[in-house]
Amino acid sequence: MKLIEKLDYKNSIGLILRTADKSLERALDSELRERCKLTGSQWKVIIVLAIREGISQKELADLISVESPTLVPIIDKMEKNGFLIRNPNQTDRRSNSIVLTKKSLDLVEGIVNTILDFRSMITKGISKENIDSARKALLKMTQNVDEFMASKGQKVLPTLLKG
Repeated sequence: MKLIEKLDYKNSIGLILRTADKSLERALDSELRERCKLTGSQWKVIIVLAIREGISQKELADLISVESPTLVPIIDKMEKNGFLIRNPNQTDRRSNSIVLTKKSLDLVEGIVNTILDFRSMITKGISKENIDSARKALLKMTQNVDEFMASKGQKVLPTLLKG
């Protein structure tokens, strides 16, 4: 047996997760662009800030999984278009806290409804028990990876799932 065959990439949970993640993200971004006229970055920023308003740009970048320099032009454009406001942090003037405007808050319901419709579509034909099992398994895998990274003294990725 060749070494590469041991990899069994067609049954790789990592490759399956990556493929599912990219497919879901692409399809949901397309749906939100069509229904809410928002880019993938814009709706993610709005939803994260609706959940955790007033966080720093660095925290926001971490939570939407982009590098801080990548987020700057997104924030610039969203601020220019009236979606959010940067407020200077009172304790650290090098940092800004980001807050949504009424314009963004008015979009939250449409974004949430689109996500809920999408969630129903992607879970069609899958039992609640299978969904719960998958959720528990994925959360445990994430916990295992976080523990592994922490044991190596490396950064554990922030997520909305952790508080």
